Amino acid sequence: MSELTNLDAKYLLELNKVLVDPNQIIDLGLKKNTMELISPEDSDYTFRIDITSNQKVILKTSLHHQESTSYLGLLRIDFKGGHHNPVEIKDTLPEFLKGYADHWFGPSEPHMHFFVEGYKPLAWAMPLKDTKFPIKDLSSPSDLVDLIVNFAKEVNVKSLLNIQQAIL
Repeated sequence: MSELTNLDAKYLLELNKVLVDPNQIIDLGLKKNTMELISPEDSDYTFRIDITSNQKVILKTSLHHQESTSYLGLLRIDFKGGHHNPVEIKDTLPEFLKGYADHWFGPSEPHMHFFVEGYKPLAWAMPLKDTKFPIKDLSSPSDLVDLIVNFAKEVNVKSLLNIQQAIL
């Protein structure tokens, strides 16, 4: 699968996934955590979720599907990051994203990125407030746990997650 289609991306997102290391601890005191995932349903694929936070970009969570040695973004949520959607609407662009062509997301507009066939990985996003994702904003550090748990549900992670809060 060298050229991923929208249908392939949907399939990969819907696969059940489990942690490669079921005892992994997600330490929110670290700038970056990576969860390596596999699917018991389809062993041809491996996945990873990267959770990145620093003072400037409060949080980025993303699911990447690994193909050979490279990762291809399937879904990402950004808080405090700017982004500009493409202007061009190709026939592979899903209907739900068409209204966001040429949309500029400022750092105060949390947004969700999607894989779209025929575009650079995760080139398209929509405001988080317009998605069905239950976490719309981060107002306190404890919201990070809810965000990670809900993102894991969104991408069908079935493992229990051991999340350690950062000590502030």
